Order: sequence, then C-alpha cells, then structure tokens
Amino acid sequence: MTPEDLYALHEKRIRDAVALRTPDRVPVVPNGPAWPGRALGVPISEIALNPPVSRRTIVDAYTSLGDIDGIQSPAYHVCTLSIQWLSRVKVPGRELPADELWQVDEAEIMKVEDYDAILSEGFAPWLERYYRERLPGTLEDFAAFSATVPEAMALCRERGVVPFTPVVATIPYEYFCGGRSMKEFLLDLYRHGEKVQAAMDAALPVLIENMRGAIRTFGLMGLWIGGWRSASQFIAPRLWERFVFPYFKAMVEAAVEEGAVPVLHFDADWTRDLERLRELPGGKCVLSLDGKTDIFRAKKVLGDHMCLMGDVPPSLLSLGTPQEVTAYCKRLIREVGPGGFILTSGCDVPIDARYENVKAMVEAVL
Repeated sequence: MTPEDLYALHEKRIRDAVALRTPDRVPVVPNGPAWPGRALGVPISEIALNPPVSRRTIVDAYTSLGDIDGIQSPAYHVCTLSIQWLSRVKVPGRELPADELWQVDEAEIMKVEDYDAILSEGFAPWLERYYRERLPGTLEDFAAFSATVPEAMALCRERGVVPFTPVVATIPYEYFCGGRSMKEFLLDLYRHGEKVQAAMDAALPVLIENMRGAIRTFGLMGLWIGGWRSASQFIAPRLWERFVFPYFKAMVEAAVEEGAVPVLHFDADWTRDLERLRELPGGKCVLSLDGKTDIFRAKKVLGDHMCLMGDVPPSLLSLGTPQEVTAYCKRLIREVGPGGFILTSGCDVPIDARYENVKAMVEAVL
C-alpha cells in the first residue's frame, strides 16, 4: 500500500474507534518523546531541545515497531512544559546530565498578587509578561518549536501514520497550579477562592481562543486537553465541581465545535467522577488513562458514550516480559474493546521501557 493508502486506513480506524464503532482491528497509537531517544541511542538533550532531531527520532522509533496507526505527539520541545505549567524545567545537557530525563522544577513562581494582576491587566497581557520576566526565553523557544509542528505532521504522513494529537491544551487550573506550586495553589482554593475563580474565568476565553487557533492553523485531527494535577484524587468534590469540571467542559465543547477530537489525557485517578464525563459530547471524545483510573470501570460507565484509550502500565513495559505485555493488551482489547477503544501505553511509554515490550504492545492488535 502507498503511504496515502495506509494513512487513509489508519485514520479510518481511529475515527471509527472515536465514534464508538468497531474498526477492522483495534488501532494502536503510541506516545512519549523520551523512549525513542533512549531506544535509538539519541541523547535525551537532543530530544528535549532539538525539534528536527526529536521528530525524526520519535517517528523512526515508533514506526520501527510495526503497523502502528498513529503517533500521539510526533513533535517535542521541553519548553512546552514551561508554557503549560508556568514552571521552570531542569533540562538535560544544562542543569542535568545529557542523557537524563527533564524535570519540572516545582517552585512558587506565581504569587497570590498575580490573581489581581490578571484581573487588572487581562490574562493575555499578564501571561506574556509572566513568561518574559519569570521564564525568559520560553516564548522564543515556543514560537520556534511551533513553527516545526507541520514538519513533524508531514513526516508522519510520509510514513502513512496519523499525527493524532500534536498539540496540548489545558484548563486554567493546570496553569495556576504549576505556577503557584501544588501545595500553595490548593491552599489558594480555600483562602482565595473568589480571586482564583475570577482569574480562571478571565483566562478561559483566551485559552479557548488559542486552542481554536491551533486547531485551524495546523488542521488538527485531535489534540490533548490534559488533566494532571486537577485529577479527582487531589481535590474535594465541591472544589472539583467549581474549579475543574466546568472549564474542561467548555474547552471540550469548543474543540468539538472546531471539528477536532478532544483527547482527555487524564493522569492520576479520575474514577470518582467518571459519571460526570457523560455530560461531554457523546462519540466525539477520547478518555486517555494512565493506569491509576480503573479503565475497566470506565468501560462500564462510559463504554456507550466515549472512546477509551490506554492503558498499558509503564511498569509492565519497563519490567515485564513480552508475554506479560501481550496478555494484558489482549485483555484490554477483549474487555475494553474491540469497539470504542485505542490501545496505547498508560501516559507515555517510559524512558526505560524494553524495546521488545513496546513491540509486543503494538503487535498485540494483530
């Protein structure tokens, strides 16, 4: 088959799964920028800082595994973490050894006074000033990286695979929690709840418009709408209802309006609030889980409403055997699939995953 034929086949599989149909086989769409570097002997510093190297390494590594249907994020630069979490990042080759994994530097960079500044200045001007003053170089790095995203998407097409979610969006909660640090931000929800909510309400339209612009600019099939620190397990239900879910709902609905597939990349445990996700558009979204949320419970609650994606555990990919990986993947295909299901790792393929285990995950769909 030509790359164009393969692309059409792979796209149809993914779209069928998203729409809760049963494709000819379960699609497999791996993810994670660090493992390809380690697998192919490319320094992690190059993956973190050099987009031409990272996209080639990511696409080469995952397509070497067999007939994958797509790659979630074929483009990478470590500045994206500073952009979405308002945080400093320790980078391999600078603060860390060249082949170590990058690390978010948890610190209180954003101050309580910034909630008032957002309301007086407007979120967009405040955010630009924040990046320039407190995370210098981030805007320049991100602009240069963003210009390379179409090249990563084109490289996928050349190989006949779908660049499923090359862009990440998220809610105000995640920005503020990263900038304030988790401890201080969770205290803010109790001490300064009105200010936090007002700042979130000011931020949301800007973040939605930025997301809409990315969908249109890149012609995205899908994108991540990520949830990490906003998971149910970290926050009381009444606070989750106030500061988390309404913002996810608004972002998801806007992405669907634009014709893109919102992939709810939800790390940590969201089991408590699975039922609430039925309020999101049916047959239009993907819930991508990392092993902390019970994916089998999610199937019972959401199986007739939302495609599920996941959730081969990182520990299994790193420490298990190919036979154990295959057995778990077959269980996922049998009990969570075959319709409305996309197979992938729980969050990223870990940096130290065994090549033969990642290959076993890909081949389990055959």
